[in-house]
Amino acid sequence: MFIERTKYENNTSKEQLTGYQQDQKKKNISKILEIIHRTQGISRIDIARELEIDRSTVTTIVPELLKYGILREIQVKPNGKGGRPPIILQINKNFGYTIGVAINLKSYNVAVLNPYGEIVFVLHETLPHLFYEFRFNCTTILQGIEAQLQYTRIPIIGAVIAISGTIDPINNSIDRSFVFQLENYDFQKEISDQFNYPVFVENDANAGAWGELFPPWSKHYSTLLYLLASSTAYNMDKHIGTGMGIGIGLVVNGHMLYGAHNQAGELRSVFWEKTSGPENQVSIPLSRLAKIHDDDAVLQEFVEEILVTLGPIVSVIDPEAIIFGGDLKDKIPLIKEILDGSMVNNYLSVEREKYSIASSYKGDEEICAGAACLFLHRLFKQNYEHPKKKDIVAWERIFQLVSDRQ
Repeated sequence: MFIERTKYENNTSKEQLTGYQQDQKKKNISKILEIIHRTQGISRIDIARELEIDRSTVTTIVPELLKYGILREIQVKPNGKGGRPPIILQINKNFGYTIGVAINLKSYNVAVLNPYGEIVFVLHETLPHLFYEFRFNCTTILQGIEAQLQYTRIPIIGAVIAISGTIDPINNSIDRSFVFQLENYDFQKEISDQFNYPVFVENDANAGAWGELFPPWSKHYSTLLYLLASSTAYNMDKHIGTGMGIGIGLVVNGHMLYGAHNQAGELRSVFWEKTSGPENQVSIPLSRLAKIHDDDAVLQEFVEEILVTLGPIVSVIDPEAIIFGGDLKDKIPLIKEILDGSMVNNYLSVEREKYSIASSYKGDEEICAGAACLFLHRLFKQNYEHPKKKDIVAWERIFQLVSDRQ
């Protein structure tokens, strides 16, 4: 990895830097913070060595990060071999909080994380407004969390709202959410721009998958399928329910797949036909699917159809694991029983030794905590391939949020 150091970076003020030099300094700051975070502690000299940059570049940037309280210094005890022990730089876990919110039709869950991905606060409440008042629900929830965290004096540096729907991550917008009756919804304008910290929107199944990837030192898999099964009534006025819906977060080599139309993970059973209806994802009639919580035979039929559908996906993606979340996270014994029984000759069963079957290790906070993990992932692993993307978290904005609280 190579980070170019500009000639005048050490002795030129921000106002005197050219546009290129300013961009280069931003990249240097980002990559230095990334390696400090990923290693959970590293010396200045090792940063320079790992990133292949001049030590003076590190020496110039670090004081600024210490000033903002982003970093802290740890003095290593002497090892008795002589020489001055190095000073280790670590991310200050109290420099800012990230909010993750999972919104359903009737309720919402909140997880507040520190920069290490540790949960410091959780909340489970009913929606403050009717489900179709999406903007008011989002702003009321975030403002309520702000009030509850105010006593900590630790700034909120970002938030992510996770919902069921098709999300455009580049424009931070909602293409379509059948559940919340939204279409071509400008989340950035309607919600994010109302706050002084970045607020993103993400698909709920993808949020669960992000939770499996962060923090980087504890992630178990780099290529995985995260299946989120959820029971919900899509039409509250008519009280019509589908019994259970399912979405998939697809991760390949640490990268979330959104697809050409942002519809990757919008699962349809291999047995689904047009006559099954647009609200149904499987071939089981909605009238029968509505009994899924009371009839074990319906649950088994549903799970088996989903597993059969996963076969071709698994053969193409070649995942290390299939993670089951939501209403199926407690059904791992049933899933394994089906694979060893009625599906013993199916591809998914035949290739069982190649992948793990597990439930989300974040438990009941899998979606809201995963949503917050998405923000932290973007913060510490910047993507410079698409500089105009609205999902990029600029460190300058974080510095401003932190300095406002100092």
